[in-house]
Amino acid sequence: MKKWLSMMLTASMAATIAACGSGGAATEEKGEDAPAAGETPAASESSGSAGAGSAEGFANGKYDPPITISTVIGLDENAAVFKEGESIEDNVHTRLVKERLGIEIKYNWVVTNTNDAYKTKLRLMLSSGEKMPDIVRYRGDMETVNLLIDSGQFMPVDELVETYAGEQYKKGLELDPTIWYPITRDGKKMALPILDYAYNGNQVLFIREDWLKKLGLTAPTTLEEMEAVMDAFVNQDPDGNGKKDTIGLAAGFKNGFNNWMTDIGFVFGAHGVIPGSWNPGADGKLAMGSVDPAAKEALAVLRRWMEKGYLHQDAALKDEIGGAEYFTKGQAGMMVGPNWIPAWPLPDLAANVPDAEYKAYPLPKGPSGKAGGAGNNPPVNGYLFVNKDAKHPEAILHYYNFFYDNLANPAPDSEFALGFAAGYDYAVAPDGKVIRNNTDAKAHPELFPGVDLNQSLPNPFFYTLTYEGARIPTLYAESMVKAANGGALETPYEQMEVGGRTPENIHAMKVVMDNIDDYLKNYYMGPLTETMQSKNELLNKLVNETYNKIIFGQAPIEAFDKMVQDWNHSGGEKITQEVNAWYDGVK
Repeated sequence: MKKWLSMMLTASMAATIAACGSGGAATEEKGEDAPAAGETPAASESSGSAGAGSAEGFANGKYDPPITISTVIGLDENAAVFKEGESIEDNVHTRLVKERLGIEIKYNWVVTNTNDAYKTKLRLMLSSGEKMPDIVRYRGDMETVNLLIDSGQFMPVDELVETYAGEQYKKGLELDPTIWYPITRDGKKMALPILDYAYNGNQVLFIREDWLKKLGLTAPTTLEEMEAVMDAFVNQDPDGNGKKDTIGLAAGFKNGFNNWMTDIGFVFGAHGVIPGSWNPGADGKLAMGSVDPAAKEALAVLRRWMEKGYLHQDAALKDEIGGAEYFTKGQAGMMVGPNWIPAWPLPDLAANVPDAEYKAYPLPKGPSGKAGGAGNNPPVNGYLFVNKDAKHPEAILHYYNFFYDNLANPAPDSEFALGFAAGYDYAVAPDGKVIRNNTDAKAHPELFPGVDLNQSLPNPFFYTLTYEGARIPTLYAESMVKAANGGALETPYEQMEVGGRTPENIHAMKVVMDNIDDYLKNYYMGPLTETMQSKNELLNKLVNETYNKIIFGQAPIEAFDKMVQDWNHSGGEKITQEVNAWYDGVK
């Protein structure tokens, strides 16, 4: 249940991945007005949509004299790519913010975010009572979110949003009132949501199209048809190497059974439930999907798939990234994931199997004729916590507003129409071609001075305090569907974001939107209840161990019934009461 609570931030988790940001294949576009390579973009007149001339010292879009805000950061892989001589403390992003907004960012500490190093360091600070910086950003498990709120070091943000939030940010917040539910305490909003693209975490079924063609098969639409296709993928040598070394579905469920990639939760969804998700039953009350009787039917399906070799025997030892390697190494014929995985990690498939083809399809339907996947939850990619002792608590909103006004959907011919900064995430070649990836950049290294072109280009969007600058929730899906339907890419955003996407990525987003009713929303969006805080780990372990034993044939299917009893007696029944007490107040 620790995992399913963090799924409220799934799209984001996906957003930690380089594939979620702007980038990809080059697009054709003139760039006469673009800044020179390595040059900090010039001033924009549109900055500072809120709070101009206000009493806290922010006037005409800038603090003068400059102010300092302190923070901490865990560098993910995509955010740790820098031009020579630059770092997270000093780069084109920090210089731009200081020059444009009069805000100097001070990092109290920086860690490489492997093995949850950032979360661990934050929690050590909280447990020792150490003073927090002005701003703390966090995306991940709700236990840590609760700890940050309960520390008493951070302020309610209701008045900050009302007074300083810009129009675009407010519009995004108004899309779904449940955005605020996980971080509301006693009627007060205790953090600023970092908005993500809507539906970006909804998953589809990717299938090796070349395997389908070779074996004369069509893509499955039901679980029954999917079993037939997987059986052929396992037993009819689709890779043509003369060995029985292929599997049907790439899966990695080390972290649970409702994951952001290599998910098998769709099998449960095809039976009407999602593990770890709360949905209303016939009586109108919320019930936990993990212990719903329908989950038992899904486990029987997965047990059969494991027995027949459709799943890898090591799937329970693999997390999402490890599970994806079954597909990218050419071993598996299917994989479930969000629309953007053609940008990462699926390019590894082309490197390992150059002639491989794949395509996205809707999730298969179950016995009732309906498909089901986790999704359609509020587009939140984490939270910003504002220290109650910060001298300028409003500064983070002036910062966020700047990115909404200038980079979320830049105007044609604006300074950010092609990207964040020339010589970093893009450059314009002499023939006018816009270069957005390291492969194309190798033909023009002079346009990327100080950049190691053997790795991805440095993308300053990933340096920002809000993870990827600013995102208008509905913009991505709308633009991708437009492109999928043959619409012209007219705006700078469409040309930069959508134009850099692969056809497989664009098609996958259309599959999501064409089947949007197949995704089952988690109806519990509140904070961790009192019993969750003390029982989550125990209940999570109980569910996962029982599921694994059933799937691998180490326990009979009837073990599910005993698990349900133990779950209820060990705190689950109390949690269900607490969840429904909350739901009665908001439904």
